[in-house]
Amino acid sequence: MRIPIQKGQALAEVLIAVVVAGIVIGGIVSTIGTSLITSKKTKQVTAATGLVQEDIEAVKAIASSNWLTIYCPPAGSCPGNKGSSNHYKIVLSDGSWQMQTGEATSTIDELVYTHYFYLDNVNRDEGGDIVESGGTEDPSTQKVTTMITWSGETNFTMSEYLTRATSAYFHDFNWSSGNLGDGPYTYSSGIYSTTSGDVIIENSAIKLNL
Repeated sequence: MRIPIQKGQALAEVLIAVVVAGIVIGGIVSTIGTSLITSKKTKQVTAATGLVQEDIEAVKAIASSNWLTIYCPPAGSCPGNKGSSNHYKIVLSDGSWQMQTGEATSTIDELVYTHYFYLDNVNRDEGGDIVESGGTEDPSTQKVTTMITWSGETNFTMSEYLTRATSAYFHDFNWSSGNLGDGPYTYSSGIYSTTSGDVIIENSAIKLNL
């Protein structure tokens, strides 16, 4: 026995099926679109993180070979230029990392990333803990902060503390009254600081008149 189907009923069922199919397909398309956007953003963040880590590792290599370069950037001449307004970049020259003033650009998957870093002094309290304010400067510790930007993104930053494992020193002989000047000095130059008071030299021995 056949059950008659009204034309109006059949049309309603078709319309319902179309609407349901549209909702399902729309949801699938939306999910795929969101997934693609998330995947693209993840790749960009991964690329940016890699560049930041590369910069920090290069700064570590420079600090290991010549601590004075990062303590008195960019050329090791004290007091140097530090703080967020002094941007530096890493370049590879003659097989070794070098630090230069400015910002670097790297292109990955046709997207340009701009990255740089800056350096800050570090202070410690009486217990040796790093403090944001107060305390006493630790010349054997520096804070390196790397910044990176790319199209459509705000700044992405990473900071790390670098510590000098060994200290360098020098000693001189036969000081003379003609070799007096302002310091401080980090290597032997034959000119010595008088900022602590008048220097009196007797028989090549130094006395401070405080």
